Amino acid sequence: MARQPHKPTPETRAQVEALCGYGITEDEISTYIGIAPKTLRKHYRHELDTAVVKANALVARSLHGQATGGNVAAAIFWLKVRAGWSEKRPEDNDNRPNVVIIHGGIPDDRTSN
Repeated sequence: MARQPHKPTPETRAQVEALCGYGITEDEISTYIGIAPKTLRKHYRHELDTAVVKANALVARSLHGQATGGNVAAAIFWLKVRAGWSEKRPEDNDNRPNVVIIHGGIPDDRTSN
């Protein structure tokens, strides 16, 4: 008896997108859904291609909200990763670029050398 062809449903599309966004491999997702990896790629290409970007965007939105909402750890993490800030003292780097001095969240025209 031949297997029935796989037909994606809104539920399986959501499952594939969520699992891929969580970092689950294509082989593991196909096992979870109960189809071959080739069938997964054939029917769920869009979900596989966009899930990680969507998951990263959700996390970035959450982190940004926390960083701008007063969570000091989130703000420090954001500035180190996204703005290139570091904990090095100026004397640790003789070739450091000018640093903008910030007062109350508003950049000041002065720079330290």
